[in-house]
Amino acid sequence: MPATTPPDALPGWEDAPTPAYGPGETPPGVPNAEGGIPVPLDDPAASEPTPDFTGPKPVKEVPLTGIEKCTGDEHAQRVSEAFQNTKTTGYRAMQRKLTDLDYPASRIHRVPDHAGAPRARLDLRVMGSHLALEVTGTSSGVIAEAFGASQTEDVKVTEVKRKPKLDAPTS
Repeated sequence: MPATTPPDALPGWEDAPTPAYGPGETPPGVPNAEGGIPVPLDDPAASEPTPDFTGPKPVKEVPLTGIEKCTGDEHAQRVSEAFQNTKTTGYRAMQRKLTDLDYPASRIHRVPDHAGAPRARLDLRVMGSHLALEVTGTSSGVIAEAFGASQTEDVKVTEVKRKPKLDAPTS
């Protein structure tokens, strides 16, 4: 049989602290008398929960390509003309009118009102495009503006932080 070196003869062993376990306690990972491996009940890491949700992070607006700008302008003009001389009283009325224009309800998203005016965003992104439309109610119709939203599926048009634009007149 080969000779074995006692653990205390190994370099650095003399500095290793000896773990102290109380009577009836089993060191972690060592089977107890019943053959099971005990799990510590007072795990300090488990007592401090980590937040897993910090809320949606705003996503920057992305530039539109030439064709997207042209298509966006056409959608904006179509929506503006449909709402012309119509006071938009609230989001529901706006949503109803947009669905009457054959925009799918699943693509119409409510965003917080702007100075008391209802707002919605149309998600017009298809097959890699960035096109979205923001529609804001006014006393005589709506203001519709095309903008770019990232094409990735996890980005919602409601999370896109728009570049500040000059407010258009509301009358």
